[in-house]
Amino acid sequence: MSDYCSIGEIKATGRLDIASSQYDATLAAQIAAASRWIDRYCRLPDNAFAQTSTATRYYGSKAVRGASLHLDAPLISVSSLVNGDGAALATAQYRLEPRNAGYYTSIYLLSSSAWSFSVDGEIVVAAKWGMAERAPEPIREATAMLTSWTFRRYMAGLQDATANADLGQLVYSEGVPKQVKTLVDPYRWTVI
Repeated sequence: MSDYCSIGEIKATGRLDIASSQYDATLAAQIAAASRWIDRYCRLPDNAFAQTSTATRYYGSKAVRGASLHLDAPLISVSSLVNGDGAALATAQYRLEPRNAGYYTSIYLLSSSAWSFSVDGEIVVAAKWGMAERAPEPIREATAMLTSWTFRRYMAGLQDATANADLGQLVYSEGVPKQVKTLVDPYRWTVI
């Protein structure tokens, strides 16, 4: 699994005031958890922002509208595409859409081809599924923020509230910090 920031990046910012390697194992686990939380929150496959491997997804005829195959996850690149009748499609037979984008949401067959299905046939797409091969800065920052927040809660015994006796305040912590969600929200995947 690929994580969206590193222990070194978190230490370099000084947000946790840690220089030793005493908490490296804990930080590594929390970075991995924060990265996977971002994937789930964005409704994306694991490693969607640091994708390096190929995976296969299958589509039935309901995913096809006209000449377009509408995907249930974004993809970065296609390794192989097999039509519903078992015939392999060459890259010259299709186009990834939207054009000129960093990631794609559908596969459009050019006029030389058509989607076809044998009985119980499925379209098979082997691709790098996700939005990027390297995490964009907002995702990296959100991962670091979430990891730091989780680490501080861990160090405080996972308390729900903290008290400030000098001011006579009791402060309840929220779920995931709003700043993290604000950074991540533009990347949420919506299937129409």
